[in-house]
Formats: sequence, structure tokens, C-alpha cells
Amino acid sequence: MKTVNILRALSLMSVVLSLVLFNSCQEEEGDRTVELLSFGPSGVHHGDEIVFIGRNLDQVSAIVLQPNVEVTSFTEKTASRIKLIVPAEAEAGKVMLKHSGGEIESKTILNFDVPVEIESITEEAKPGTTITITGDKVNWIETITFADDIVVEKADFVSLTLSQLVVTVPMEAQTGFLIFATGGTTPLTFGSEEQLIVTLPTITTLQPTAVKHTDELTITGTNLDLVNAVEFGGGRQVLKENFVNQTATEIKLIVPATAVKGKVVLKQTSPVVVESSTELIVILPTATTATPSPVVPGSGNLTITGTNLDLVAEIGLPSAPAILAATFVSHTPTQIVLTVPEATKSGGITYKTIHGYSGSLGVTVRIPAPGPAPLPITLYDETVASGGGDWSWGGTSVPASAEQFFSGEVSWKFTATGGGGLSAGGIAATDVSGQQAFIFSLYGGPGTNGLQVAAILNDNWANYNAVTLQEGKWTEYQIPLSQYPAINLTQIVRFTFKPEGGSTPVIYADRVGFGAAGPPPLDYYLFDDALKNDWQQWDGWGLTSKDFANEEEVFKGTKAIKAVYNDQYGAIQIGRGTAIDITGYTTLTFRVYASAAQQLIVQLNNDSDNYLNIPQGWSEVSLPVATMNGNKSAVSEFRIKNNNASLPVTLFFDEIGLKN
Repeated sequence: MKTVNILRALSLMSVVLSLVLFNSCQEEEGDRTVELLSFGPSGVHHGDEIVFIGRNLDQVSAIVLQPNVEVTSFTEKTASRIKLIVPAEAEAGKVMLKHSGGEIESKTILNFDVPVEIESITEEAKPGTTITITGDKVNWIETITFADDIVVEKADFVSLTLSQLVVTVPMEAQTGFLIFATGGTTPLTFGSEEQLIVTLPTITTLQPTAVKHTDELTITGTNLDLVNAVEFGGGRQVLKENFVNQTATEIKLIVPATAVKGKVVLKQTSPVVVESSTELIVILPTATTATPSPVVPGSGNLTITGTNLDLVAEIGLPSAPAILAATFVSHTPTQIVLTVPEATKSGGITYKTIHGYSGSLGVTVRIPAPGPAPLPITLYDETVASGGGDWSWGGTSVPASAEQFFSGEVSWKFTATGGGGLSAGGIAATDVSGQQAFIFSLYGGPGTNGLQVAAILNDNWANYNAVTLQEGKWTEYQIPLSQYPAINLTQIVRFTFKPEGGSTPVIYADRVGFGAAGPPPLDYYLFDDALKNDWQQWDGWGLTSKDFANEEEVFKGTKAIKAVYNDQYGAIQIGRGTAIDITGYTTLTFRVYASAAQQLIVQLNNDSDNYLNIPQGWSEVSLPVATMNGNKSAVSEFRIKNNNASLPVTLFFDEIGLKN
């Protein structure tokens, strides 16, 4: 029994001993595991010493820093500590410890305090090409910001080393300073000392310099491969994909059918635009005359003369349907003859070209009607010019009111109820650069005497011009176009009349357009292109001939009175069945043209003479009513008599009437 117990005891001891030895081996092997506990200091500088703390570090053969900098030379290495000098190439990131049993990676990031230095930057570059930045530790640059906040991230750099950074200039970049942002424990943001010049396209020539719609235009220059679109006068663009051809030195494209005269503008991905130094001329139909004037609707033919009229596909006359070229009586590049429809009113003549472009011909059709002759370019007279509509606001607008009219049979009535204004917009772009004045007539409703009315073109309030209303009467106003310096006079598309103040003021507008600056209209007419206000042509005496619709010498409008006197006291006579009282007027006036200085006599009725001396050329006669001889309260006859013994005498008379 004892023997058995001893054997059992020995056996048990053997098992226990083997377990102890096994556990001892396990502990000894665990102690050989490489373990990284910490490293630092954080924010170390390149060239400084860094310490790694851990267990069994004596087994480490190399430490790898980002991006792939392997260090095998240590200043100190023990089981618990490794020291090394940080290489200049090292960057922020996790570190890798290599040892005989494998590799271990840090759980945290090693970061640096990095003083980046810039030595040079490419001075000028084209979008899409690269620039080079040299210096020290430029590999720590994380982002580069170009002008207008265009940011390029580190991942998009072309190449990056300790001393050199290469980056592509973004297509949307423009000239400006560069902003650099660095990494590290203390990130830095700083700017370049000089601006990076970003190369722009340039225009050398436009060929041809005058084009028709749908013609091919060639633009020559430099860096034209940067161009994404070309913009013409009028705002119409041709996109890159629609160019006929494009290289760095040449662009070929088709001129849009809506282009108008103006500078050619190059557009690129960058917001910086480049424009030509000269304007591209777009050849359009232009008229010089429209005769006869007046013309009878429904039976008379109108002859329009001018240039490039072969481009016209249709003609527009006020209030009449469009007249297609196929229905013209005749059609050549210099002349169009057409029959005037019965519905036609006086006003500007418009056109549409064979390419679909609409505009004003710059001449007017005149229909026999009360009122003064149409303006050379009309925006409103009975109706709004081609393409235009009622753009009034803040009130009640009646574009064809028969309550008052200055010419024709209707005018535009506007009642302001919310500080608004009368306005026509959307008019086909009209070139008025050859005219001298913005001309219009206004009538003031009750309580508007002395009220200011702003006269605005193209909604540009920077060129503010105002006129003063007269209550209860029509007044013609002429504002010189020099008072609209900021307006593109080649593209008039809108006009506005805004009463400035008043309580629901009422205004009427008529005969709005452009023409030559001239004298304001008279308050009462005896003659203006024709006899007015029931005045009739009487026989007169001592005349070889008299012509009350002569076109040889005209002061204003299209007609004047021509008198050839063959008697020293010969006279032209006009009269009316009912006498009028002229004592309420201040001045009797008329214009007279003489080839040499002459003497005249003016008579009211058959009363006493009023003697005049007139110079050569056109002159204005102004006779104060209060001091004239004769019965001014009942005038039914007006005479202009010759007072020259040397015969014959030829004189022309125009604009006969009275002023307040």
C-alpha cells in the first residue's frame, strides 16, 4: 500500500512539474513579443530626435515613416526604447515597426511642426498646363487655392517632392495670388508674394469685318483653344461644339441670325472674358427714303430705297398685316415697291430678313391724317414698334386711347396708382445712333401741371432725364441723345415715362421715337407740311407760280410753300371761313428761305402792313402779336407780300403758326 501511494505521489508531482515548466515557457515566449506603447514628442521638427517606447524593441530592425521613409540607423536602441533622428522626407501619418516576427503599425498618427518655404513659382501659365513651385518641405502643402476660390487638393497634384510641387492650372483659374495651406501640428496658411498670371485668349483680327447673318467669320489670335463660346452683339452666343473649326490661333464659326453690330466677346471656363477692340459690322437692310409721303392706303404703291434690301423677307407697316416679299411689286437690293394695305397707319417701317432677324428700316410710312409728320424712327404712334408690348407697371394702362391724341387717332393713356410708369418693352432692337434726339409728346391730365416725368431708355435709370408736364395740352419734348451716355444706342428695346409724384396722375403719350433735334412744335399751325386748322389756299396775286406742297427747300417735315413773285407787291394768301382770335398768343412766326436778302410785308386780313427784313438762307420770323398792326381778335386772312423791285423773287415758307 505504501509503495502504491509513493508511486502515486511521484506521478502527481511529475504532472505538476511539467505544468510549471510549460507555463514558464509560455511566459518566456510572451515576453519576446514586440509591442509599441507610445512615441513622441508630438509636433516634432524634422531633424529632431523622436523616442519610441515599448517592449522587446531590441528586435526592431527598421521603422518606416510616411510616405515610405525607412529608418534603420538609430541613435539608441534597447528593449524598451528606440531613438532616431527624423528625416527631412518624413510626412505625417502612422508609423510601421519592422521586426523578425513581422510588422506592427501605430494606432495614432505621427505629426510634425513644419516650416514650409517657397523659393519660386512659375510666373505665367495657360489654363490646363502646369506650374512648378520650388522650395523646402513643399511636400507638406495640402491645398493650393487659385484666385476666385478655386481649390486644388493634394491628391490632385501632378507630382510632389520635398523641394518641388507641380500642379495643373484649373481651366476656370484667373490671374491672382495663390494661397497655400499646409499640414502638420500647426497648419499654416500663406499667400504667394506675386500674382500668377493666367494666360488669356487674344483676338488679332476679325475676317471679314462686315458680315451678313449665316456668313462664316474667322477669328485669329492666340490661345483660342481656351474659348468655350463666342458672343455677338445682341447677346447671341455660339458654343464651342458648334464652331466650324478651332485651333490655338483660329476659330471659324457661322454668324447667328440674330447678331447685331457690336464687339465680339470670347468666353472661357474662367469668368474672365475677352472682347475685340473693334466692332463687328453686321450687314442689315437699311432704307434711306420711303415715297410718296403721304401715300394713300389701299391704292397707292410705296417705294422704299436703300441698301441690302434683297435680305428683306417681309415688311411691316403699322397696324397692317405683314407683307411678304413674294407679294412685293418689285424687289431689288436697292429698292422695294409694295402696295400699301388699307389698314396701314402712319409710323415706322419694320422688316424681317430671310434669316429671321427683325428690325427697323429707319424710315416711316406717312398716311394722310391729322397731326405732324412721323418721326424718322418711331417706337410708338398708334401702335408699338415691331415686337413691342405693354410693359407698364403700378397703374392702369390703355395703349390705344381715343380720348386724346397728338398725331393719328389714338394715344397711350396711363393712370399711375402705385408709383408706376407707362412703358413699352420687348421692341425689336433698333439702331438710333444716327439720330440726334429722343422725341415724344405728353399730355398732362388734371392736376399734373409742373409734374416731372422721367424719360428712361432701356430701363437704364443711371441716365435719368425728366421733363415737366403741362396740364391740359400736348407738349413735344426733345432730349438730346448725348444725355443718354450709358445707353447702347444701337439696340433700343424699351422706353418708359414715369410720373414722379402726384396723386394718381394721368398722362397721355404719343409720337414717341427718334429724329433730328429741331425746334419745338408751335401751339397753333396755319401750315406744317400742309395747311392746317381749316386754313385754305386763296388766289393771291402778282405770282408766276405758287406751290403749297413743294419739296425743293424744306425746313421741317417734307413740304414747304414755294412762291415765285413777279410783282413788287405780289402776295400769297391763305384764309378761313371763320375768323379766329389770336390775342391769346404771344408770337406769330414762320420760317422763310431766300437765296439773297429780301424785304417782306405781313398782313392780317387787309389791314396795315408789318414790314420785315430777312437774310439769306433759312431764317425765323417772330412777330409779337401784341405790337402787330391789324385786328388780332378776328383774323380770317393771312398774307405774305413781296417788297422788292428786282424781280422775279423766289421764296419758300414753312412752319407758319402761333406760339403761346
